[in-house]
Order: sequence, then C-alpha cells, then structure tokens
Amino acid sequence: MIGVVGSFGFTTAGAVAGGYFLGSYLDKKLHTYPWLMLLFMILGTVASFIEFFKVTKKLFSENKKEP
Repeated sequence: MIGVVGSFGFTTAGAVAGGYFLGSYLDKKLHTYPWLMLLFMILGTVASFIEFFKVTKKLFSENKKEP
C-alpha cells in the first residue's frame, strides 16, 4: 500500500515533466508558447491521477477478497 502511494509521486512528476518537455519542444517548433506546454502538463497530471485511481481500486478490491 505504501509503495503505491510512494510511486504516485514519481508517476505524477514524470508525467508532468514529460508533458513539459514535449510541450516545450512542440511550442518551439510551432511557435505557440506556452499553450502546448501547459496542455501536455495538464494531460500528464490527469493521466497520472487516472492511473493512480485504477491501481488503488484494484488494490482495495484485492484486499476485500482476502479473508
């Protein structure tokens, strides 16, 4: 359980950092600064929250099945 919570921070940081770098790169190429960077950072954050909820839901459903 603690591992799931601990990995959430790394997952979120990685997704936001990935969104930042990908968005910054595309902003430079398409001259749209800062819009794509912000968009990809938000999408990365949303994706990490969705993944966190999926993992915790699975974890709690497995704990309920055990006697």
